[in-house]
Order: sequence, then C-alpha cells, then structure tokens
Amino acid sequence: MKIFLIKFNKWDYDKYCGFVIVAKNEKEVISNLEKGKNLSIGTPKCIPWKGGYKIKEIKPENYKKTTIILEDFNAG
Repeated sequence: MKIFLIKFNKWDYDKYCGFVIVAKNEKEVISNLEKGKNLSIGTPKCIPWKGGYKIKEIKPENYKKTTIILEDFNAG
C-alpha cells in the first residue's frame, strides 16, 4: 500500500479541498473517491472534480523532519 495526497485546484463551501489516502495505486485513489468509499463525512458530490486535481505519492523516507502534509483552513 502507498500513501497519496490529492489536492483539488478549486473548491468552495461544503466541498473537500484535499485528502491523504492509503491505496494500492493512483487508479484506486480515484475509484474510491468517486464511489465515496471510506469517506467519514459527506458524499462523492462534495468532491470538486471539475476544477481539476493533483495526486502526489507521499514517501515517508523523503521527510527528515516534522512536516505538515495537508493543512486545511476554509473560514466561512
């Protein structure tokens, strides 16, 4: 299994802006998010696909110090 960071280029209120997800590969990341699998809140409708997204594999061995992987602040 691998760790992936997916960040959406555009989002709004009541939408996700990103995820850190464990999956076998990028294809499985997209499949799980499209189906809403393992989402703790919301539905696949809360995922802003239309604005585009970026997926990056997180390799723990690349981090040598404390690092924030995903920081989310959407004040309303």
